[in-house]
Amino acid sequence: MKREDERLLIGGVARLTGFPTKTLRYYEDLGLVEPARSEAGYRLYGPEELARLEFVKQAKLIGLRLDETAELVGLAAEGKRGEVAHRLEEILEAKIEETRRRMAELAELRERLLHYRRRTFEADPAESCGCGDGLDFCGCLEAVTGEEGRLISVESLRRKG
Repeated sequence: MKREDERLLIGGVARLTGFPTKTLRYYEDLGLVEPARSEAGYRLYGPEELARLEFVKQAKLIGLRLDETAELVGLAAEGKRGEVAHRLEEILEAKIEETRRRMAELAELRERLLHYRRRTFEADPAESCGCGDGLDFCGCLEAVTGEEGRLISVESLRRKG
């Protein structure tokens, strides 16, 4: 694991960081880390690579995508630390807006589900589902969603039949 020059092999880094070795190799392919190589070709991770991996881990914790993380790592590697902070602020603002939008969509879905659940308990779904009338696969969900959930009209099928 540890070498004389205080570098770690990939297995040691995996144990230390919690990243599987396959993930560490993938991160290298993406340019997130750039481990040195021993004469035998082994990856050698020093303090810089460990710091980058910590950065990646923290980026994952706040929900950054790998491409966003790679962009920030690239800026930091180029010494553009002020730009890292500015770009991070932009990314976080976009994520906050996306989260707000998704929360609104989920609130709308919750209301629809509550509506459908109320509709279900108003009638006995076992009696109103229409199973066995020859045309419906199973009407249990239609009993809840009503006509708004239909792709095609049952009447149009009956006319063709």
